[in-house]
Amino acid sequence: MKKETLFVAFSTQKGGMGKTALTVLTASYLHYVKKYHVGVIDCDFPQHSIFEMRKRDSELVMKDDYFK
Repeated sequence: MKKETLFVAFSTQKGGMGKTALTVLTASYLHYVKKYHVGVIDCDFPQHSIFEMRKRDSELVMKDDYFK
């Protein structure tokens, strides 16, 4: 059975609306619960919010013996 690619986008010009949080939560749900392969592209060039969030989370995980 051929799998189809699904594209999902969250967009608004207003800042502080939760686009990054919604994107991360949706991607996590699709990956961990639905077992989909997920790619996230952060198009907010000046902020790179998702990159910075993942970088921070990775650093916290590497410091915590529980998650190693």
